[in-house]
Amino acid sequence: MRLYYTQKTDNILKKFELLEWRSKINEKLDEGHQNLSDNWLSCALGERMKLEGKFLKNIKDLSPEAIKLGYDFSIAMQERDNVSALQIISEIESLHTIWRDES
Repeated sequence: MRLYYTQKTDNILKKFELLEWRSKINEKLDEGHQNLSDNWLSCALGERMKLEGKFLKNIKDLSPEAIKLGYDFSIAMQERDNVSALQIISEIESLHTIWRDES
């Protein structure tokens, strides 16, 4: 007797929830939030890096999509736009990877 077990790919992949930034977005956004978002290591992408246990050595290590979301997030913080920031966080969470090359 052989038993085969399958799961949808979505269930296998780890879900990344950026809880720290989701919490911050619920606050009244100010210059402190903007300053955090201006740094690749402390912005929403930085939280994802921490969750993955990886460290950014060079901006070119990130995928083009992740870089764009990082810039968009910084702009949302500059404009104090909670709604856009939450949408961008959801997009960062849903990326398969933020890294250019996983090999």
